[in-house]
Amino acid sequence: MNKIIAGTILSLCAVSSVYAAEKPIQGTLAKLPPSGTKLLAISDDGKSSSVIIVKKSFSIVPPGKAARLYLLKSGKITGQLVVSKCRGSAKKPTACSKTQVYTSFKAGKTLGSLSQTGLVYVSKAVSLASVNTSQKSIAKNFVPIGLGTTGLPATSTARVAQAMFSLAATSVDVDKDGLVEALDADDNNNGVIDNYDAAEVAQPANSFRVFSNLKLDMDQSLNLHSTGLSTTLIDAALGNAQTLAIAVAGGAGETTELDCGGLTYCSSGGTGQAPPNSGLPFPGVAGGSFDPDGDGLGTIERGFTGDFQLATRASSSAIAGGDTFIERVTGADGRERQIPGVLNFVFLSTPAIKTIAVNADPVQTVNYDVTTNRLGALNNCILAPSSGTVSVTLTGWRPQRPGVSSAGEAAYVDLGNSLITIDIPNAPSTPGVGGGSPGPGNCVVSAYQESDDNLSIGADGLQDNKGDVDASSSNTFQFTVNVTDCLAGARSGPLSWGSGQQLQLDLQFRSRDGDNAAQKICLVRAPL
Repeated sequence: MNKIIAGTILSLCAVSSVYAAEKPIQGTLAKLPPSGTKLLAISDDGKSSSVIIVKKSFSIVPPGKAARLYLLKSGKITGQLVVSKCRGSAKKPTACSKTQVYTSFKAGKTLGSLSQTGLVYVSKAVSLASVNTSQKSIAKNFVPIGLGTTGLPATSTARVAQAMFSLAATSVDVDKDGLVEALDADDNNNGVIDNYDAAEVAQPANSFRVFSNLKLDMDQSLNLHSTGLSTTLIDAALGNAQTLAIAVAGGAGETTELDCGGLTYCSSGGTGQAPPNSGLPFPGVAGGSFDPDGDGLGTIERGFTGDFQLATRASSSAIAGGDTFIERVTGADGRERQIPGVLNFVFLSTPAIKTIAVNADPVQTVNYDVTTNRLGALNNCILAPSSGTVSVTLTGWRPQRPGVSSAGEAAYVDLGNSLITIDIPNAPSTPGVGGGSPGPGNCVVSAYQESDDNLSIGADGLQDNKGDVDASSSNTFQFTVNVTDCLAGARSGPLSWGSGQQLQLDLQFRSRDGDNAAQKICLVRAPL
């Protein structure tokens, strides 16, 4: 996180805000933060409001009877306002606690003067009647421990990822780290990031989900154990293939605009395109199809997938877990409500196939030193029998994420606890003739077989029960999928696979929240 240099706030759209009935929280900050910094207020039910900092004295209308206040700059949470419990009077505090701070402030109260200390602005000379005294957080030198680590445990080899946030049902700060669940990577501090934590509750109504997809053809495989990882390779993959699925919070008769706070892949003049592969910039020019009112914010609508699909065309330095958005939803009456959303996780690599065997044929090893027409690529499909049942046994490597050194991890960590599926997006087709008919999608669970101690067959696919571990090429997975059963289990009816036709399988690794990394593999039936 960046160091904050304090600031002030001017309320935005106070007249039209649905929170105008609440009294503002006020105070004075010691210095101005970087231009464009916002103050983001989040209440216990997940509702939000925001204001832009323009001078030292601030006033923000909270979205409820109380709220926590965070600083938001260029789509990143960069600081927080806190109150320290001090001995003495509010006007003349003596010793102040540096290890416990209050983080929730009541509407209509004044926090006085706040001084800047690292990532926080601290008010010491204030009556505790202004705060919710039941909501304290553990701090280090006044800074809540979750703020600098995005809620990750200080010592753990758990599934954690750099600069990640996630949304949960309420803002009860269970682990007392200072972050509401809307901003906490591990809100119960059990060592499992919320994306992969089966103990997490459902998404609250006053928030929206954002998840990332990275699906690569065999020639573009990206995995530490197959191709190695570098900024150049990662940026090429993200720029060509990464997409975001963004839930649209507005309902019928409402207009939803995506406020990206300057994030370069979804702000005016940036790299984003919608829908993916269309080449249409998002939000594009003022007055265009995505920005008809010319305010620089893109209007988003649900597509056939039920959400808004965006190709980021971003580099790894431009997009990361923790990127924070606001959806501004305007009703027919012209009143606006603000809803927060956070990009929970970004895949920087995909799973990779080490070996593959068709039926009882010999095991074939993928040679990643070959940069084009690798085994399994569209121009070098893996040969299957011309007729009869086809089963494929795959041995491969899990995707990686950057390790967290403060948690004692290596530079890269093999990502565990994913849901593993084989997805067949398109029906078999004849090479060079085209096709594109819908496939069965994810294989029926009865198509899977496994003898891997780390895998189990669940309701939706194969559950990887191995947790995150420091990256090692010996850390592989293996399972068998009956491709014929997958095609027979299509919801629209059984699909045939004739001789000479090719079929593409997507080996997917998915988080609980929908983040998806996939390696595409091509099979072709031998001609008669």
